[in-house]
Amino acid sequence: MLQFLFVFVQFSWGIIQNIAGLIGFLILAPTHKHETYHNAVVTYVSAKNFGGVSMGMFIFMNPDKSEEWKHDTRIHEYGHCFQSILLGPLYLIVIGLPSSIWCNFPVFTKMRREKNISYYWLFCEGWANIWGRLASRESFVTKDMLEHAYFGKPIKPAKFELQNKGR
Repeated sequence: MLQFLFVFVQFSWGIIQNIAGLIGFLILAPTHKHETYHNAVVTYVSAKNFGGVSMGMFIFMNPDKSEEWKHDTRIHEYGHCFQSILLGPLYLIVIGLPSSIWCNFPVFTKMRREKNISYYWLFCEGWANIWGRLASRESFVTKDMLEHAYFGKPIKPAKFELQNKGR
């Protein structure tokens, strides 16, 4: 039932980004590995200087990274899937545009590098980490995520992490 609701809301309220993601998936599916991750569709795309992007319930990410990086990136990109559910047609303006500019414009890349500013400092990226952890009920494992995932600060343990700490 939850899977149906996830897909239904993505393809109704979030139709714009999901159609774009579906087109990308259909183009890449015959030649690229893909899998599901908590009802989202992950397609692995090898490309230099590419990390990941989410278009509704479709996640595209680089398979040529460490297993830990891929684990954390799936959680982060899944957080963007939930932003799509929450924002619907506003997702591309509120999340997609700022995220794309923050990630790809050389002035911001240089600023992050020179001033040691985390990529997750930007509101939409830190917010994606929060939603990704809550929705997937998984924890980050890489040093970068543990130290910077919460809007550039160390991530606070989630309730489910505190409950499972002694087990």
